[in-house]
Amino acid sequence: MDTATQEYKGFTIVVTPVRDHDDLWDFSYRITKTGQGGQDGDPAAAISRAQSAGGHTTEDAARVAGLAVARTEVDNLLALSRQPS
Repeated sequence: MDTATQEYKGFTIVVTPVRDHDDLWDFSYRITKTGQGGQDGDPAAAISRAQSAGGHTTEDAARVAGLAVARTEVDNLLALSRQPS
């Protein structure tokens, strides 16, 4: 299982395809601020998520879907950070 790594709007996204039931593929992803570790106690802690429903027919399809979902989450994080308090 090859991971995909992408820099996107100041964040680093790492997606890992995961074989699920019925020979389908799902994914997990991790988002960190680029250049920051995202370790425990770090103010820029990493966000980790996984999709385990639906499934994709190939490992590549799961990887592409994971990148798309993670980019959407980054977009949402950035939009929320611009909201007035």
